[in-house]
Amino acid sequence: MSREDRGQLVAGIDVGASTTKGVILGKTGIMHKCFIETSNGKSSAMRVFKILLSHIDDVSVVKKVAVSGCYSRMIGKTLLGVPAQKVDEIAATGIGGLLLSSKRQALIVSVGTGTAIIAALDGGKKLNHVGGTGVGGGTVMGLASKMLGINDFKALEILASKGNANNVDLTVGDIVGGPVGIVPADATASNLARLDNKTLPEDVAAGIFNLVSQVVGVVSVMAAKSCNLDEDMVFVGRLVQSPLVSNIVSQTAKMFGLKAFVPENGEYCTALGATTYILRNS
Repeated sequence: MSREDRGQLVAGIDVGASTTKGVILGKTGIMHKCFIETSNGKSSAMRVFKILLSHIDDVSVVKKVAVSGCYSRMIGKTLLGVPAQKVDEIAATGIGGLLLSSKRQALIVSVGTGTAIIAALDGGKKLNHVGGTGVGGGTVMGLASKMLGINDFKALEILASKGNANNVDLTVGDIVGGPVGIVPADATASNLARLDNKTLPEDVAAGIFNLVSQVVGVVSVMAAKSCNLDEDMVFVGRLVQSPLVSNIVSQTAKMFGLKAFVPENGEYCTALGATTYILRNS
């Protein structure tokens, strides 16, 4: 730990349905970060916290740990002897998204196991849960497990990069012979509609990624338009860190004239926001 970062520190842990993420902040930003697969809410939070503390010479400088995410309810008043404060996940994600994007207002789309959409305004002072969709990383892995027998995300991503979603999807042009309104002819009209027993595994994988990424993209575009945040769409969460997913989401947004921004460290958005919330309100 550098001299300028010495002093009281706050850690943040996001105990999600699939992964648990953690950060420790210093004056210059994220000092340390890590994530693991979630097995049990409390034990996963403890493991991440131990990893974070292992990078610090004097752990007594960590005075509080902010906890958020769906399984944060399993955390008591302390974690490894450090006072723990729960932070609402919507607030943490909204604040974290603004920090990562350096924006005062934005539509924060958190793409994790499912997808949550938050309108963050006035530097995070106003946070509205717009909605979301149950489609997300959990959908990708569930379909891949059942349809392809693959349970490793990286292996699935590599397979999908070799496939062609056009071999499993129907386009608007396929159905009506051309564009419809603002929707171009090559836009997807029906995901996985061409799927049959002869479909190659790589094309199935590509189709799964296309399905999930396009649903997230379209739902987010509609939300951005309804909230007048067309110029400020920020996508965070672990799934969208995949180049394949972020590219499809970006192309979907572009089709409607909007731009998707995927910031660095987006998978740590909620942990970062929870930590910042504690610092702002301490």
